[in-house]
Amino acid sequence: MDNPNELYPPEQAGPHLGNTPCATLQWWSTKGRGPRYTKIGRKVFYRRTDLDAFIAAGEHIPEREIA
Repeated sequence: MDNPNELYPPEQAGPHLGNTPCATLQWWSTKGRGPRYTKIGRKVFYRRTDLDAFIAAGEHIPEREIA
């Protein structure tokens, strides 16, 4: 995954998301969740920038304990 705008099918996008199964990506898309995707005809593709943005959106900064 070198080109950030290159299109990847779910089989290649899943490993980038921690080995997420294709069925999970499909379920997310039906529920309006998951990474942004592009459809060409009937086929679904993901850009690396969209996969990275989805990962970044899930980041949480732990709160520090107050002494």
